[in-house]
Amino acid sequence: MKPAPIRALSSTGSNISVQTAKEVHLGRLPPASLVYWLRLGFGVLAGVIYNLAGFGSLGVGLGTLSMITVGIGVYSVSVFLVKNLLGYGPEVLKGPNKHVTIGMGSYVIWMIFTTILLYTVLNPHPS
Repeated sequence: MKPAPIRALSSTGSNISVQTAKEVHLGRLPPASLVYWLRLGFGVLAGVIYNLAGFGSLGVGLGTLSMITVGIGVYSVSVFLVKNLLGYGPEVLKGPNKHVTIGMGSYVIWMIFTTILLYTVLNPHPS
């Protein structure tokens, strides 16, 4: 899929060029990449929140339940941010639920990775 060519419109005394969507994002991330990296950052944030709140000391059952709760809560905030504050809807992200699904896997993986890493660093056990 090639981007549309730049067309120059000229009339007496004016020279206007039309930019393609690809050129508008020059120097910035396209919306789908921005949402992906935002979700990755929110996954790290969820792991940090989980550890700072001390949910790891609740045991396996309650700790897992609180990790799922924190994860869903932070992910909900990221969906609100993408949809309402950034204004990336189905038209911009090219899909009906892309504002929800882009970056979901990386969010979960980075949330788990950050949670385990911080728990290990913050709660060392004697050997």
